[in-house]
Amino acid sequence: MKIKSIEYKKINIEMKKPFKIALGSTDFYEGYFVKVSMDNGITGYGEGIPTPFITGDTMGSVEAELSIFSQALKGMDFSTEMINERMKALAKSSKASRAAVDMALYDILAKKADLPLYMVLGGFRSSMKTSYTVDLVDAAHAKVQAKELLDDGVEFFKIKLGKSLDEDFERVKAVREVIGPDRWICVDFNQSYSPKKAVLLSEKIDRFGIEFLEQPVARDDIKGMKFVRLNSSIPVMADEAVFTLADLSNVVYEEAADYVNIKLMKCGGITDALKIVKAAQVFRMPCMMGCMVETKLANTAGLHVALAQPNFAYTDLDGFSSLKEPGVNGGLSFVKGINYPPKDSGIGATPLAGF
Repeated sequence: MKIKSIEYKKINIEMKKPFKIALGSTDFYEGYFVKVSMDNGITGYGEGIPTPFITGDTMGSVEAELSIFSQALKGMDFSTEMINERMKALAKSSKASRAAVDMALYDILAKKADLPLYMVLGGFRSSMKTSYTVDLVDAAHAKVQAKELLDDGVEFFKIKLGKSLDEDFERVKAVREVIGPDRWICVDFNQSYSPKKAVLLSEKIDRFGIEFLEQPVARDDIKGMKFVRLNSSIPVMADEAVFTLADLSNVVYEEAADYVNIKLMKCGGITDALKIVKAAQVFRMPCMMGCMVETKLANTAGLHVALAQPNFAYTDLDGFSSLKEPGVNGGLSFVKGINYPPKDSGIGATPLAGF
């Protein structure tokens, strides 16, 4: 089985509202769908989303890399490992573009096996609770967002932080008041605080029953993250600090985090995501599968990976909920706080935009 062609298409989708975090704001969806066709007639689909203020990818860099891949990978034998290494050699900075091609290859792999992807990858479980995000807004608007999410069946709430100690405290307090005492809450700093300030805030919000503090300090301040972990009663999750296996090893060596957030657009696809989760399992560090603002294609691919592997303790796969239009047919189903995979073979999501 050899690659016959790789095609890609630029996609623009309006968002319901801007997605605001401490690092920046996403006001519209702009990305690429990728179609990989094999010489035996099987096709697979992937998605690549640049998030410049997190990954450094841009629409221009993703398109340039996809152009290179579409020519250089043609005729290669089917091998997720070999093709992933080839893409790294062709474009060392590639992340979202590589994720899109890699995703399509796993779609093909599972379609050939005539199984949903999560069963091919390990099939550990068949559904998972997912978090939905309350944006970086004032407490009054946070209450409104939390109530809307609660009405939609959300059971796990991620609250964005990064304004000030008082404003962030009030936002967390407001959400807890709305959702009651038993539903899960985590908070995401997106690198916005100093180590000492993060510890101060953790002490203030500890009373609200917080699952974990996500990336409280700058991504390269590993010792600062360790300081937070050692001085907070709330567990710490690394996110932007871990793009690669080497990054994970640095965090583990410093004992700087309790959990790690893996994202396909951050690590470059399913092949490397599986390596990171396996390595984290060796070090007894549970993982979360996260996402960017994505359609159900990439979100569903992430869900398959999380379902397959026992070391995923959490998922944060709500990126599609920000979009006015779905962009794809099929994909995961969200029911009463839980994400369920499609029953179709492969990833189970197909771009509406024709190739």
